[in-house]
Amino acid sequence: MPDHPDTLAKFAEADTAFKILESQCLRWSAPVLFSDPFELNHRTALAFDPQTLLQSVIRAACGMIFAREEPRGASPLATVIRRWRDEERFGSPEEAEEVLSELMARMVDQRQDEIDELMGDWRLYTRSLRICSFSAKVDNLTAWQYFANEHRGAAFKFQCGDDTPLRHPQAVRYNLARPEITSLKEQLNVVLYNEKLRSQEFFEDKFLVKQPSAKNESEWRCLMNVNAEESAKSTDESLWYSDVKFAPEHLRSVYLGAFMPVATKKKLVELVTEKYPETKIFQAEATPGKYEIGFSRVTLKN
Repeated sequence: MPDHPDTLAKFAEADTAFKILESQCLRWSAPVLFSDPFELNHRTALAFDPQTLLQSVIRAACGMIFAREEPRGASPLATVIRRWRDEERFGSPEEAEEVLSELMARMVDQRQDEIDELMGDWRLYTRSLRICSFSAKVDNLTAWQYFANEHRGAAFKFQCGDDTPLRHPQAVRYNLARPEITSLKEQLNVVLYNEKLRSQEFFEDKFLVKQPSAKNESEWRCLMNVNAEESAKSTDESLWYSDVKFAPEHLRSVYLGAFMPVATKKKLVELVTEKYPETKIFQAEATPGKYEIGFSRVTLKN
C-alpha cells in the first residue's frame, strides 16, 4: 500500500486556475520562490562561522579535560584527553586553552574544508530543487482562505501514484525546531567525537518541515531535481521553476469556491467541460451555522 493518499488537492486563485487548466501543467518552484521567509533556500547561511566553531570546540574540549567524568568514545581527541587527565597535564582551564587553541585550530581547518564542500552541494541542490505543494483534502478551510483567494478561487483533486507526475508525495511535518543545513552541535560532535556525518543525505528532509502555526494547511509536497548543470546557468531566480504536464485523466475533479463570482464560475465550467470532459465539477457551499463547507455536483443542462 502507498504511504500517501490516492488524491491530493491543489488550491489556486481564479487566474491561476485558468492557467492550470489551459496549459495542462502544474508549476513546480525552487524554494527561493516561496513566500515563506523561514523556507530554506540556496541563500541560506549556516548559523555559525569558523571562529564560532573553533571557540566552541576549545571550550568543549577544555570542559572534557576538567569534567568529573572521563570523556566518552574512542576518538583520537578523547583518547588524548584521557591521557592528559591521567597525567594531570593542566592545572587550570586557561593553561589548557592555550595548548588546545593550536591543536583545535588545525582540526577545525580540516573540518571547514568539508563544511565548504557541504555548502557547495547545498547551493547546487537547492537551485535545482523543484517543489509542488498540495493539501490533503478539498474541504480544508485554511487552504481555501489563503491559497484560493478567500474561497473565490478553485481546488483541483489530482490523482497520485507511479503513473502520474505526483509519484511520491510526502506529508509535511510541523515542528518547533526549524531545520538547519547543519548545526553547530553536529559539527562539534564530528570534531570532538569523530562522529560520521553526511548532511547531504538529509537535504530533502529539510523541505518537509514547517512551523506548527501552519499545521492546518495539512500540506503534502512533491519534490524533484531538474538538471543541476542547466539550473546553474540561470542567475535569474524568477525563472527557477518547471511547468510539468499532467494527463487529463489525472485531474479527477474541480471544485469551485463558495464565493467565486458567477461570471468566473461560468467560464471555468465551460473550460473544464471542453478540455476535461471526464472530470467532475463540484460547487463548494458554506454550511449554515458551521465553519464548514460542503460540495454539490454541478450538472450541465443539455
